[in-house]
Amino acid sequence: MLSKQKIIINNKAVDKNELKSYIRPKPNKRILGIKFYLAIFNLSGEEDHGLNRWLRNIGEEPVVWNEFEIEKNNERINLYLKNKGYYYANVNDSSGFRTRKELVRLKSDIISGKPYIYLQFNEILKYEKRLARVRYKIKTGEPYIIHQIKYDFRDTTIRDLVLADTTNSLLKRGSLFDVDVLQEERLRIENLLQTNGYFNFSKDYIMFQADSLKDNMQVYLTGTFNEYQIRRPEGTYALQVPHRQYRIRNVYIFPDFDQKEALSNYAQYLERLNEEIYNSFKILYDGELRENSKEVVTQSIYIIPGNLYHVDDVRETYQHLSSLRIFKFVNIYFEEADPYNTYMQEDYPLDCYIQLSPSTLQSYAVELEGTNSSGNVGAAGNVSYQHRNLFGGGENLNVRLKGAVEFLRKIDTTEIQRLKGIDELFEAGIDARITLPQFLIPVKTENFIRKYNPKTRITLAGNIQKRPDYTRGILNAGFGYTWSTSPYVSHIINPLDINFIKMFNIDSVFREDIRDTYLEHSYEDKLITALNYSFIFNNQDIKKLKNYFFLRVNAEQAGNMLSGMYRVVGSPNEDGRYEILKNEFAQYLKGDIDFRFYQIVDDKTSFVYRFFAGVAWPYGNSLAIPFEKQYFTGGANGIRAWPVKNLGPGAYLETRSVYPNATADIKLEANFEYRFKLFWILEGALFADAGNIWAISKEDDRKDAVFHWDKFYEQIAVGTGAGIRMDFSFFIFRVDLGLKARDPSLPSGKQWVIINPPSDEEYRDYLNLPNDEEYKDIKYKYINFHIAIGYPF
Repeated sequence: MLSKQKIIINNKAVDKNELKSYIRPKPNKRILGIKFYLAIFNLSGEEDHGLNRWLRNIGEEPVVWNEFEIEKNNERINLYLKNKGYYYANVNDSSGFRTRKELVRLKSDIISGKPYIYLQFNEILKYEKRLARVRYKIKTGEPYIIHQIKYDFRDTTIRDLVLADTTNSLLKRGSLFDVDVLQEERLRIENLLQTNGYFNFSKDYIMFQADSLKDNMQVYLTGTFNEYQIRRPEGTYALQVPHRQYRIRNVYIFPDFDQKEALSNYAQYLERLNEEIYNSFKILYDGELRENSKEVVTQSIYIIPGNLYHVDDVRETYQHLSSLRIFKFVNIYFEEADPYNTYMQEDYPLDCYIQLSPSTLQSYAVELEGTNSSGNVGAAGNVSYQHRNLFGGGENLNVRLKGAVEFLRKIDTTEIQRLKGIDELFEAGIDARITLPQFLIPVKTENFIRKYNPKTRITLAGNIQKRPDYTRGILNAGFGYTWSTSPYVSHIINPLDINFIKMFNIDSVFREDIRDTYLEHSYEDKLITALNYSFIFNNQDIKKLKNYFFLRVNAEQAGNMLSGMYRVVGSPNEDGRYEILKNEFAQYLKGDIDFRFYQIVDDKTSFVYRFFAGVAWPYGNSLAIPFEKQYFTGGANGIRAWPVKNLGPGAYLETRSVYPNATADIKLEANFEYRFKLFWILEGALFADAGNIWAISKEDDRKDAVFHWDKFYEQIAVGTGAGIRMDFSFFIFRVDLGLKARDPSLPSGKQWVIINPPSDEEYRDYLNLPNDEEYKDIKYKYINFHIAIGYPF
């Protein structure tokens, strides 16, 4: 078996990881040092039946040492190095074979001082089976350097354009003679010409020739640009002519293209279509054509009659038409008006055809959900309705009715987890959202729409939530914009985000628990008029298996405009704060950052890193951040060793409420997850989480809850654990088991519970519980179990 392959190279300028990708075959994949997929394969017997075939299919065959493959690897490595300019590289391979019995004998000879055979890698193998380890030792030698670059234009019509852009050339004098860079340069020039009207130009018309001098390891490079070839359909004869620059003559739009009918008889199908010219576009349609439909479609098309052909216009048109979500099929193709015309002219006409097959406009869905939130089980039902083209202009309407019930465990304290009964949480609500494919105000121009693909969202929602300790009603109205400034960057701004919160039927015990405390201000009636903005960066390419980043930055402020108005025309209440409809409005600043790095090892394993930091600061008309805007942690998407809203703030341990609901103003959290595929639809994960939440105001009377720079690190909670995921393609079902490692709520010396766990008696003493029969079953809880949909981050 092939156990290991190693590359030793004397040149740090060569990318060793890229070089490894050329070596075949790879040793069997490992998970935590174990050849897991090989073990699955080995479980299959020799018999050919369903179970064995399934095990072989999801497993991985043993990778066997093969002398022929090693020779081929030497050739691949040499070819790669030549492509990088190292034409005189030297590659030596060596293979080491050892069995356990041989190593026992060799160790005995070494101890007795007898001569012994040289151990290839200075390692003692501990496996019963015979293994092979291969080492490739590489000396690159000196590389060829580009000394001079010249161009030979057999077609002089493109000379000025290419030479004017040589400052962006990837080929530089003094750089390595790299064949891969030559190919990239050919693609760059192809894109340059295709963005300047040369519809038929391709990299195949470019050839690079290199003359080398071995004595000084220099290359004289010549780039040859060949003429365009016209091949007539009646023969194979190719006519050499200058490359053609194309200008868009007509753009034909089929907004309700019928694929089936067009395939049966295309000419007859075209004859019965109506034609209308709108903003220089020719729209071919069947039936009625709405005015706003014409506008929303044409403003998403970047291919404009009269403009030179531009390959990026085609890509942008595909992207923007698809984003309207009213077409299930978008097809764009071009036809030359006279492809065999040899008459030389300034530019040539090109017709564009855009075929759009409409999606089903209206749909509804009924969803039933089962929930498990840290042991609190429940059920929910949703009925949703969607119209993808409400007024004929790409307006997308979503309306959802929701009802839910959850059974809450009534406990003594957060950490005791002593069941004292079951209560119910009821929730009902309705929300409606309409998305428009443009900015309503303050900007509405076709150029802006084509450049940034903007959307306007209007939302309206109502929700009522009945908990055992209070009933709360929330009305929400929002108005905002989204737009993209690049394929990786998008922006969201909500100039108006209004929440009206009304508290009903507050339980007398709960009211007494929070009376005259800082926490009381978080459970008051509130009016929140916020303005928020989000910046999102995501460079993931779903077509490529490579590392990527995700960054989201949020900023929000509330109440400043109202505060300024009321200071001029209003008067404060007896507490010195301003009210609207007998509701104090909130005033605060809030900002947070969410950064993630996805490190892709191979198609089966990856590492994911996440860091989150956020802070909210109440001021002016607010003594505390509204409950809905506070941070929390724990649960399936936070520090998974704790139940949701059960950790913090700081070193605080909740002992008053029978329904723990820990929230605060500051949050720091770091997460790490090692993800790996197992077999079938199953995936595994190992994770570690760390962080906490803190209060920002010194008025907060929860013990050890306030953030202090000199000791916040002492209040960091640490958890670890493992998870199983089931990938059903359209969603991920996840089960995570979190294990506490460090609990900041415990006394000093007992916080690292994974090393020095508290005894049952010590824990009861810490909680000041009587030492009697009633409390003898109270024990510290180390493990928490979570069920969720989707990855945690």
